[in-house]
Amino acid sequence: MQNHIISKLCFLFIGFTICDDALTANPEKTVRILTIGNSFTDNATEFLDEIAQASGHKLVHKKLHIGGSALELHHKRAFLPNDPILGSGTPYSNGETLTEALQSEDWDFITMQQLSIKSHDLATYQPYAADLADLIHRLAPQAELVFHQTWAYRSDDPRFHKPKYERGEPTNQEEMFRSLSLAYQTVAKQLYAKIIPVGHGFWLADSDSNYGYQPDSGFDAAIAKPKELPQQNHSLHVSYYWKSHNGQEELRMDGHHASQSGKYLAACIWYACLYGEDPESIQYCPSSMDPKYASFLRRIANRAISDHTQSLNGHSSTVTPEDTNPKLYRFQVRASEIDPKTKDYPEIRFTRGTNSSPLDLQHASIDTRVKPQGKLVLWLMGHNDELFVRLNRYGLHAMDVHYARAWFGTLCQPTPENAFARGDVRLEAASGRDQSDELNLELRDGAAERARRFLIWLCEENPEGNWHQFLTPDKDRIRWDKVILSGASHGSTTAARFAKHQSVNRVVMLCGPRDQDQDWQSLYSATPRNRYFGFTHVLDGGWTGDHYCRSWQLLGLHEFGPIINVDQSPMDYSGTRRLISNADVGEDAKKAHSAVTPSKASPKDSEGNFFYEPVWKYLFTQPIDVFGDPVTAETNCDMEQED
Repeated sequence: MQNHIISKLCFLFIGFTICDDALTANPEKTVRILTIGNSFTDNATEFLDEIAQASGHKLVHKKLHIGGSALELHHKRAFLPNDPILGSGTPYSNGETLTEALQSEDWDFITMQQLSIKSHDLATYQPYAADLADLIHRLAPQAELVFHQTWAYRSDDPRFHKPKYERGEPTNQEEMFRSLSLAYQTVAKQLYAKIIPVGHGFWLADSDSNYGYQPDSGFDAAIAKPKELPQQNHSLHVSYYWKSHNGQEELRMDGHHASQSGKYLAACIWYACLYGEDPESIQYCPSSMDPKYASFLRRIANRAISDHTQSLNGHSSTVTPEDTNPKLYRFQVRASEIDPKTKDYPEIRFTRGTNSSPLDLQHASIDTRVKPQGKLVLWLMGHNDELFVRLNRYGLHAMDVHYARAWFGTLCQPTPENAFARGDVRLEAASGRDQSDELNLELRDGAAERARRFLIWLCEENPEGNWHQFLTPDKDRIRWDKVILSGASHGSTTAARFAKHQSVNRVVMLCGPRDQDQDWQSLYSATPRNRYFGFTHVLDGGWTGDHYCRSWQLLGLHEFGPIINVDQSPMDYSGTRRLISNADVGEDAKKAHSAVTPSKASPKDSEGNFFYEPVWKYLFTQPIDVFGDPVTAETNCDMEQED
């Protein structure tokens, strides 16, 4: 049988050895990682691909590394010369900015680390780590954030014995290890991240009574002759070496970077953390390495991961309970019941109401009888039961939240302060973060945080509904890659604005977006442009006034097909993202405005069925990677408008 264990054998290949105590066949896994770091990341991942291949797995690895770089430098690269909301930043050696790299692949894990000599000092991590984490979560919400815990220098590294370049530097290996461990643990906890505990593995190996590195007490570097080196058995660091310089042999010492042994230990830890497998089952080691020592390092890797409570252990997953009585579940609850600390903002007509007249009702529903799509529709408008019924029939979860959306007649009046003012208010209303000088919301009162707290509530109230899939394991963030933002009119405009900031699964814009005197629609989009879908009626004032066609052009939707009239087209609509209708609404512009959502105003056929049934299904379920050919932007659309 192929899965039988083959014990105590070593197989020699070109440049490496498969020399594990046990060879087993595992199902193939593909892991995609983006690493933000420096030479220590290079060291730690040098053997990672070989280990993965020998184990029957695949690795997709993109490196954004700068030698000697601290988190501060990567932060500057990401946020200068311009904010990444404009899609800029400074490119790395591969020609990509961090913004571009984050969106270049559906990464499973994104790692970062601090510069080794700063790694002991928690103050050097912030605000850089938090800002980078926020950018990662906005542009790659599916990825898990992980900190690569770097290692302490070798015990005899000269850095420990020279005058300190900075106050507070560690004076020995143990002090460096203890302080960097605490710093990494603290920042990872603050940012709800996991750790790849390479530094812990180095410390365990160096502390081992049999294999730990011991300095050669009989060697004096000051009087050493050319080619003379100390005993450096089992050094995890590069060590002493001779190098020719200007015709002279010079003795040099690198107690910082990893040796072949250190690289192998680090890669074993990385592999086990990324793939969630026992490092002692690793089948690869460099051919020049003693198999017994390699086996020791794999055991150390196992200990390092087991000892560290914040260790990454493959993809986070939660067991989905089986619904033994599948049915349609509906929920209605006040935002203030879920979170009693919500506030009233009467100046913008955003209040909780009273017990007898609640204004902060929120709704959610899921039909567990239908095959689930694993996506949540967050509806940014008043509750629409007819729409939710359809969403549930498509296998989608649905919810709406109470958030600030009645400000339109109050703020940015009589005219917006600038071309982004309304967009800033919308973004603050959705995110709860400070974006506008005219609005001052608490984070908990933004749509995003209310949705997160609602999801946590639903996880407790309705475990059969599998709501937990839309939250990260620590429930600190929404899995926006599984969220469809949608709304009508004012709500669709806010959905589009938030999607510019936060990458989401898709955006469905019914009778919208508008903001015809604003330019935020042309900003860099965290959500890829092919994920925006729009549907309007041609008698809607937003269409006759060129508001919708303007926004659609600024969003770049003409790159995915022409404007198609759903009344005259097959139901695949040629994959376009821009749909219109001229169905009979009695020449009523207001009725035309609301007709594109399931409502009394929406036209029906002779049998009483909604005429737009196939349109709604298309908008919410059309594969995002299937779209039409680009067309030239319409020249008859007024792109220069005032309120």
